[in-house]
Amino acid sequence: MRKRRLCTGILAFALMIPISGCSVSISLGTNNDTEKEAAEKPEMEKQEEKTAEPAEVTATPTPTPEPVQEKAVSTPEPEVKEQSVAESVQQKTPQYVTYYVVNCKQSITLRPGPDINSGEICQIPLGAAVSYIESAENGFYKINYNGKTGYSLASYLSTSKPSAGASYVPAPAQTTTYGYETYYVVNCKQSITLRTSPSTEAGEICQIPLGAAVSYISAASNGFYYISYNGNTGYALASYLSSSYGGSYYDTCRVVNCKQSITLRPGPDVDSGEICQIPLGATVSFVATAANDFYEIYYMGNHGYALAAYLEFQ
Repeated sequence: MRKRRLCTGILAFALMIPISGCSVSISLGTNNDTEKEAAEKPEMEKQEEKTAEPAEVTATPTPTPEPVQEKAVSTPEPEVKEQSVAESVQQKTPQYVTYYVVNCKQSITLRPGPDINSGEICQIPLGAAVSYIESAENGFYKINYNGKTGYSLASYLSTSKPSAGASYVPAPAQTTTYGYETYYVVNCKQSITLRTSPSTEAGEICQIPLGAAVSYISAASNGFYYISYNGNTGYALASYLSSSYGGSYYDTCRVVNCKQSITLRPGPDVDSGEICQIPLGATVSFVATAANDFYEIYYMGNHGYALAAYLEFQ
């Protein structure tokens, strides 16, 4: 080992050759020195990595945005539209249907309530225009006439204006909207039926309440009257209608046990005479039991007597 080192030193010294006045020294190292240096290098790099302090990272602060000042916005004043007095009155005044006074000789009565016994506000002449407000009970309309509000019977009012010179006709043969006699619903508990034809099997148009006024047009078959009520024209049993106002109630009987008809007589006796004939199946109003097996009855506005054997309660 000692010899090897000595030879190495001599060789190194011999290799120092002068070149142009300069000397070049060539140093040859052993393999062990190279290996040692190679082994120490990564160790030193690791140590440098450990000792190296991490670079400090300074966070840049986010600038806080300055508050945005809202601009004051003025609220526009609502536009006030001037309204004429005429327009204002038109909006406040309800629009009513115009009716005309018909079916009377001279005038009808405007009353404070829907009842013929409620008193009188004023008289409304034939042909005068009124404002219809609404229907009321007992066959009345609530109306306005010349600034006065009250009630008048519907049978005296029509949406059709009467022609010039039109007058009261007690029993007209023609079917017009005015000039008819007034009848009242009687002999029922609540109402009677206005039908499409003179038959109890016919369809119903409407109900007519007890005490209501109707316009009598003409007599019809099967004990019916052809009448008008609240603008509706149809047929109702005559036994429930009377020219005298009253809300009395009678039981109803039907004519039976005969071939064609029975006799209505002025007294409870077969020899008392004849008022009219009552056809088979007709309806009458029973008033009371009378002598000689008769019933006191009403038929089509006629008061009289008929044999009880020919009448059956419904």
